Amino acid sequence: MGAVEQVFAIGADLPGYPGAVFYRKFKRRLQRRAEARFAELSRALGPGDIALDFGANMGDLMALLAANGSSVHAYEPEPETFALLSARFADAANIHLHQAAVFDREGTAELILPASFREKPRSASKAASIAHDRYLGPGHIAHSVRMRDIRAILRALPKPPVLIKMDIEGAELAVLEAMRQDGLVGPEMAIFVETHERLDPASLPRVRALQNWARSEAAGYVNLHWG
Repeated sequence: MGAVEQVFAIGADLPGYPGAVFYRKFKRRLQRRAEARFAELSRALGPGDIALDFGANMGDLMALLAANGSSVHAYEPEPETFALLSARFADAANIHLHQAAVFDREGTAELILPASFREKPRSASKAASIAHDRYLGPGHIAHSVRMRDIRAILRALPKPPVLIKMDIEGAELAVLEAMRQDGLVGPEMAIFVETHERLDPASLPRVRALQNWARSEAAGYVNLHWG
């Protein structure tokens, strides 16, 4: 960590608004490094490797994960987005699509999308969430979607995944906490996570606890500064 990052990291521990400002600046600096590392590890994947894409959206990053022949399991709950995803990758034998949200239990959930989804589905679908109700309001869209337990997803694989990308709009905290509790992060894994404390400031203590775990205790590589 460079000198600038160290200053931002110290400032992030300040109380109230100043701490929040430093935290955002600190995370932005680390995000660029995380994205470069993600691209590097994605290019290193090949036949025989397994990668997971939680929150696949339109599949741009999934295409990177699958480019060299790795087996990719992608999860996307939003129906219209999933249909577009299915059409885009219909001929990709190494990509396995699952219309479901990833969480810490099996069941169903309400997926909430902003009203802007009707005009800008490609961008607004990125905001779909089962974990917070930020987008409830006039014209919002709600879908009942299937939830898959992270434990069941990992148990169903023939071997542990090498790379996991997680962008699931607030549900990542429950998923990571379940993986931490059950010891599901193996030394062979690299996990890149977009956290969403900017949408739910009350979740910041959970995010920081997971960051401390990722830095000092996790068996594999867990990066919570990816997005």
